[in-house]
Amino acid sequence: MTNHLVNLRKELHQHPELSGQEEKTAERIAEELSKCSPDEILTGLGGTGVLAKFSSKEDKAKQAILFRAELDAIAVQEETGKEYQSQKDGVMHGCGHDGHMAILMGLAHMLKKESYPGLDVFLLFQPAEENGEGAARVLADQRFQKIELNHAFALHNLPGYPEHSVLIKPGVFAAASVGVDIHFKGKTSHAAYPEQGSNPSLLIAEMVSMVNEKLRSFRQNNPLNKAVNSYIRLGEQAFGINPGIGKLGFTLRSPSDKQLGQAVETIREIGEEISSNFEGTLKIFEVEPFAATINSEKGVEIVKNATMESVVEISELDEPFPWSEDFGEYRKKSPITLFGLGAGENSPALHSETYDFNDRLIETGIELFRAICMHYSSEKEKA
Repeated sequence: MTNHLVNLRKELHQHPELSGQEEKTAERIAEELSKCSPDEILTGLGGTGVLAKFSSKEDKAKQAILFRAELDAIAVQEETGKEYQSQKDGVMHGCGHDGHMAILMGLAHMLKKESYPGLDVFLLFQPAEENGEGAARVLADQRFQKIELNHAFALHNLPGYPEHSVLIKPGVFAAASVGVDIHFKGKTSHAAYPEQGSNPSLLIAEMVSMVNEKLRSFRQNNPLNKAVNSYIRLGEQAFGINPGIGKLGFTLRSPSDKQLGQAVETIREIGEEISSNFEGTLKIFEVEPFAATINSEKGVEIVKNATMESVVEISELDEPFPWSEDFGEYRKKSPITLFGLGAGENSPALHSETYDFNDRLIETGIELFRAICMHYSSEKEKA
């Protein structure tokens, strides 16, 4: 089965699809899931998501848990040189979602043979994690809303940490983040007659300065709070034109959803203040929003126990990761727990051109998820 899962992972790796476009990946996952005889398969969940249910063999399950993997890839040109390298230019599985899918599929094959009294297990293959939209779309799907969960679990492979080690933290595990897009629309004119136009360049410069100044306290409140000027765009390389359209972007990160929201509101207030002196329009948009991933205390203890069962090294983090994960959105549904699985200290970094998932993690991931199922089933037996 391990060889089968590795081959499946490599097949998925060859055919990556971007967020919201995972049709072929979802079809392949649904096809493979059907071999595992789940009690139910839902497709098209939140767009292209796939959900499999493995029901308790008892008449009424006491509890229900969910494990999640991601379907989508990223917009990076792969340079691994592997024989199974991505066949799609500019798209690759550079975050290990292909490996996460293989782990969850391995659990599906195990659930075909093993049942856990008093426990329903849901396996979710979620779309659009990379742009922060997938979890919210799944939660909005009426079919998913009908499902009652006691807990949701997920893992993420982490290069740079000892292979097979588990990284866990109660409370905030990964930061909240959001992109703030600001669009300026003035009036274009001939460069010889700038007075006939409305060029937003001075307004853009003023806004960059004011945002950096007014978000100083945001950054000082917590060293994990970050505000980065992501891009500035104004006109083209055409010296006969006085441009009238410009764009500006910021990326904000914080372990606190509240502080992140306050920073966005500060940018909106600055926009309102300076737009009064602009002959045109200024619009602000929030893109790729990620809620903070906040682990439950109970879930962390369950993962620790699962790690002991699987004889894997565990490390409890002092600080949350500064990157974001849309798994945090599932807190609206149930308690959640996300943990890291070390991919090797010398492994290429996530989202790099040379990254490739470490297939040795597949068996470890399956055993950890299996141990979590056993924990919930043993709870039933003790009750």
